[in-house]
Amino acid sequence: MKTPQLSDALKQLYADRNFRLYTVASVTSWLCFFVQNLATSWLTWQISRSPGTLGLVTFLDTVPYFLFGPWASVLADRHDRFKMLFTAYFFALIQALLLVLASCTGWLNVPVLATLAFLHGTVHAFSVPAAYGLLPRAVERKNLSAAIAFSSSYRTLALFLGPALAGVLLANFPIYISFLVNALAYALYLVVLKRMRLPPAEPVKPSGNGVYRDYLEGLQYALRHPLIAVLLAMTFFNDGLRGLTGRLLPIFADRLFSVGTQGLAVLAGATGLGAAIASISLSKNRDPKNSWRITQFGFATAIVTTVLFVSTTTPWLAVTSRVLFGLAAEAALTSNLILLQSNLDDRFRSRVMGNAFLVSQTASLSLVAIGPISALIGLNQMMYGFAGLALVALAMFWVFFRRRERVSTDWHS
Repeated sequence: MKTPQLSDALKQLYADRNFRLYTVASVTSWLCFFVQNLATSWLTWQISRSPGTLGLVTFLDTVPYFLFGPWASVLADRHDRFKMLFTAYFFALIQALLLVLASCTGWLNVPVLATLAFLHGTVHAFSVPAAYGLLPRAVERKNLSAAIAFSSSYRTLALFLGPALAGVLLANFPIYISFLVNALAYALYLVVLKRMRLPPAEPVKPSGNGVYRDYLEGLQYALRHPLIAVLLAMTFFNDGLRGLTGRLLPIFADRLFSVGTQGLAVLAGATGLGAAIASISLSKNRDPKNSWRITQFGFATAIVTTVLFVSTTTPWLAVTSRVLFGLAAEAALTSNLILLQSNLDDRFRSRVMGNAFLVSQTASLSLVAIGPISALIGLNQMMYGFAGLALVALAMFWVFFRRRERVSTDWHS
């Protein structure tokens, strides 16, 4: 029965012209995004040879989400999210072209990388809350869970193939080629968005409040919801594990495994392979209780495989642990997103999902402290500490799940 269910979901989704166009734009954009992301991390490490500098550039890419994200999420709930998304991606194309220009002219040093990282984060602080409103508007509600899972598979497929492509480009071509392919992908994304046929945006009744008041209203809605607050907490720890190990891959590849760009691409690609398997498999999940169980099991496995990866100095075991980590962390992430998107009031969608994204990025802010912390207690010990906190959180989530399962059979309230 499983194969026909998956086949039916595919047929329903790809019969929709909007989803076919979304697929082209999403796959291409995500693939080339990971090429640029890995190229930027590798170049920063090669220039500085400093965990602190790598952490600082990552911090500057992340902090704009916290500076501008709340404002952007309110704007997305007030205005046409599609138009906002198109505008943000236009500026993302400009940022990618600036990276190409800087690398071609020899101006690409740490200060320039840091500045462009901040610009990149600023642009996507506006694109992320707007993007969360695209699928609910483009596909029927009955297909939303499958659409979310399949769209996650595009990102994870790119996480698998992107590093492989990046490894080839970094090993055989000047660095600007890696940045150029991302710029071309953004251009294609803009063209495809223009060709989508979406129903008119529903008019939004002005609240009469300021941006700050509207943002607090969305935050209160999330925190008072019996399910969403716990889902946001799980997002913090699961994405914290993903973000920390993902951003630090150049260090582990270079220092622990003594491998170059090809080895880095293998480690990153192994993570993406596991993630792609998970997100495609979850596309046929229709039971929200299953989503809860998958989230918990995936989160637990992600903790164990993180400790294994950090502990080993054996390349094949490191690759295996990254495949398992990618599968587990993506299963938890996709199931979490399905539950979040399915339980939201659309009036608050961008604000809640914007907050979910901020929560997912919070752990990345700690990367700025990698230099001092690793010098004080060691990089491995820092990772063990975060994994320990995640284990405590998992126990608390399990207690919540058991209590909810006993008192309610309604998982969509």
